[in-house]
Amino acid sequence: MRRIKLVVSYDGTNYQGWQRQEGRRSIEGELNRALSMLLPEERPEVVGASRTDSGVHALGNVACFDTASSIPALRFPMALNRYLPEDIRVLSGEEVPEHFHPRFTPHEKHYLYRIDRSRIPLPERRLYCYAFSFPLDLAAMRRAAAYLEGEHDFRSFVNPDSQVFRHGGDAVRTIYAIRIEEESAPGQAGELVFRISGSGFLYHMIRILVGTLLEVGRGRRCPEEMPEILSARDRRAAGQTVPAKGLCLAELRY
Repeated sequence: MRRIKLVVSYDGTNYQGWQRQEGRRSIEGELNRALSMLLPEERPEVVGASRTDSGVHALGNVACFDTASSIPALRFPMALNRYLPEDIRVLSGEEVPEHFHPRFTPHEKHYLYRIDRSRIPLPERRLYCYAFSFPLDLAAMRRAAAYLEGEHDFRSFVNPDSQVFRHGGDAVRTIYAIRIEEESAPGQAGELVFRISGSGFLYHMIRILVGTLLEVGRGRRCPEEMPEILSARDRRAAGQTVPAKGLCLAELRY
């Protein structure tokens, strides 16, 4: 058997997230359907690195599957894309050692969260940005973000329904960096882009982090409140959960 690693990009608008769910469209379900059409005698199933939520996008999620097929790894993207909808594309394929696991092999996760700063939201950004035109103090937001970098218990920034808690896990994670950048094209109002990298993220964690930092930007919280919010270990201590559509898994680095 061979283990094939795929890098997958998708627009998550029309899907109930990565994970396969009975009676609902998912990225995992569509990939498995395509594999079953390409390899009907084997019908392999993928294992994904990041189980992105409903409506979340990806530039470079990672999945793998095992096969006895002799198809060269480099040909799997073109072969699978014939059977996939236009909003899912396999970007690359490579053969990896049998011990490689997309979730458990150590890696860094890199996410983007985009905000449309236009006074009137632009239609072209409606599926990929959160429209938020209120004035923001970016310096205060960046000071607050610095408190969140490093290893912490992020329970205050996680939806209490997270499966990790039901299975006895904890919310200790490491954030390597949070960058808040302004981007704009000529003649257009800018976007605010959060670039967040870490060892791993929990259910709604990035969306709550961004929502809390926006509250700092509006003057509703002080940057110096972040350590207190972390130590509370209580979801009620942090800010709003921003919409899924602004979130994109940019890259996984192994």
